[in-house]
Amino acid sequence: MRLPTKQLISKIENLSDGLTPQQLSTFLDIIDAMTALAEDAGNLNDDKKPTLSPKEVACPSVVH
Repeated sequence: MRLPTKQLISKIENLSDGLTPQQLSTFLDIIDAMTALAEDAGNLNDDKKPTLSPKEVACPSVVH
């Protein structure tokens, strides 16, 4: 589910209102880490993604 930016900020503010300073610090660290992960994912270069042959797509190998 994707929220509009203003709605997302409002939900974060409401959630953070009931946190202790330590909980708020941890919460903000998590938000910061998630932001960095999202930015990294957005920066992935399609050229570096492995490509599969049609045979590999139709019949992927499975290791048990």
